[in-house]
Amino acid sequence: MSCKSATPTQTGLTAILLTDGPHTMDMLSAVTSGFGMTKRLKARTIEEAFDFHKVNSIDLIILDCSTAEMNGIEITRRFRMEFEGEKSESPILAVAGHASQLQIAQYRDAGASFVVAKPVAPGILLQRILWLAQDMRDLVNTPTFRGPDRRVRASGLPIGITQGRRSTDLDANVSEIAGLNLDQSKIDDMLKPVRVNLL
Repeated sequence: MSCKSATPTQTGLTAILLTDGPHTMDMLSAVTSGFGMTKRLKARTIEEAFDFHKVNSIDLIILDCSTAEMNGIEITRRFRMEFEGEKSESPILAVAGHASQLQIAQYRDAGASFVVAKPVAPGILLQRILWLAQDMRDLVNTPTFRGPDRRVRASGLPIGITQGRRSTDLDANVSEIAGLNLDQSKIDDMLKPVRVNLL
């Protein structure tokens, strides 16, 4: 989902919506419809969501699952680990009812691209979707983690995003802020052992 257009309507976005109840699905469907997102595949079960993902080109997965039967963190991990190639790279936006720092970290460690806390403000949800539409982070693939590179603060903001969410986020011109790289001889000098006289 690296399209640089300004609205979900122009991107031709295809999204999977997976929630743990019909009321939540109705709310999420209405909100995303208001964004002009017409290609919304509404999954009633995890298996149905996986089937949608297998046979469609998916640009975004939105999860709102917080019950024992549908644990959003585990579902996120399964989407990341059970698919290969581009299928494993689809951005995952998780909606969490109790978005504590611990839960956000668990979603992040499972491979979620973003976590949005309830109650969901449509404007915030749209901002996160637009951010993900322009996010060019690489997918990290290790034996214990598969998901987007979490080093946003080190790499700068996505193209087209002018302001970060945190005061510590770097702007798009990371290389200009960081300055010139050290040459190898200076790095080697820093790593050489030094004999010290102890008094």
